[in-house]
Amino acid sequence: MGSRILFTAGILLLLFFTLFPFMQMLSTSLKSSDQLFTVPPVWIPKHATLSNFAAAMQHQQFVHYFMNSLLVSVVTCILVIIVSVLAAYSFTRLEFPGRKFFMNVILVSQMFCISAVVIPLYKIVSALGLLNSFPGLILAYMAFTVPVAVWLLRSFMLNIPVDMEESAMMEGASKLQAFIKVVVPLLRPGIGATAAYVFLMTWQEFLFSLVFMTDPSKRTLPIGIMDFKGQYETNWGTMMAASILISIPVFVLFLIIQRQLISGLTEGATKG
Repeated sequence: MGSRILFTAGILLLLFFTLFPFMQMLSTSLKSSDQLFTVPPVWIPKHATLSNFAAAMQHQQFVHYFMNSLLVSVVTCILVIIVSVLAAYSFTRLEFPGRKFFMNVILVSQMFCISAVVIPLYKIVSALGLLNSFPGLILAYMAFTVPVAVWLLRSFMLNIPVDMEESAMMEGASKLQAFIKVVVPLLRPGIGATAAYVFLMTWQEFLFSLVFMTDPSKRTLPIGIMDFKGQYETNWGTMMAASILISIPVFVLFLIIQRQLISGLTEGATKG
């Protein structure tokens, strides 16, 4: 009985620390300016207002930043999935010299934090003449997310029996047809889980967008939201409202693919 109480208390404490920032953000976004800095603080707005959301939406560049982020995140997600599915298939189905070495290299690459690779990637993108362009930013995001995506999809692909492909090929299908018609449909839960990870990472990424995109018209949302911070004051209500609006696409994505995501995470945990 005592252990169950401690377990429940631990879960509630974890939920509190997880949800508190979101609740505080929502509370601030619904407050008028005269309620933001009251002492003691007002946790539940006495007169909730949507004026902060209206101000965020009416910001001259907000929709533009939103479309920039959507373009970069969607294109990055599609390209990463294509490259990672093919790479994961190669590492699980094909025998070639250095396979284990390359897999270890991919694993070791994840030991470096994003700030440690931003300068080498900046030099590469600059040498390619892609600075301050969406292709350059997408290339940088791919370099950071493809290794994780390959590992995730590899674990899912290990659960797909090779016999199913061989049966398809015995019935006249080519190796490519067996891959497209047999492996890819069975890999959908893994693709959903990986796509969610890649989209989330690129949608909320700040450092690469700040370094590679100096043109204000090409900023993404995490950088564009800093427009609400002035030299002498910060419009916290509008900034929190914009932060909530930024979170909506992620919530919608998870609602759409939640079944595949849960199924994919469960299946991917059985092998590695």
